[in-house]
Amino acid sequence: MKIKNPLYVVKGKDVQEARSILDLVIKRFNLEPVLKILGNILEFLLKQVKDYPSFKAVKSVVDQVLAAYLAAAKKFGFGT
Repeated sequence: MKIKNPLYVVKGKDVQEARSILDLVIKRFNLEPVLKILGNILEFLLKQVKDYPSFKAVKSVVDQVLAAYLAAAKKFGFGT
């Protein structure tokens, strides 16, 4: 299905189509590598969970990151 009003990110001579406002911001500010690193860190942390105390520690870190993301998203008008 083709989007009626697509968004575009222009970087020099390159033009990329964005699926949403969030995708536009990610592409515009070249955040893909940062998101990949954060995903790798999360994957590493989840592999370390062997018992309940380590689960609580990882959950605390994930909750802090999620809270920071939601605060930033709300500040820029992407959040709930």
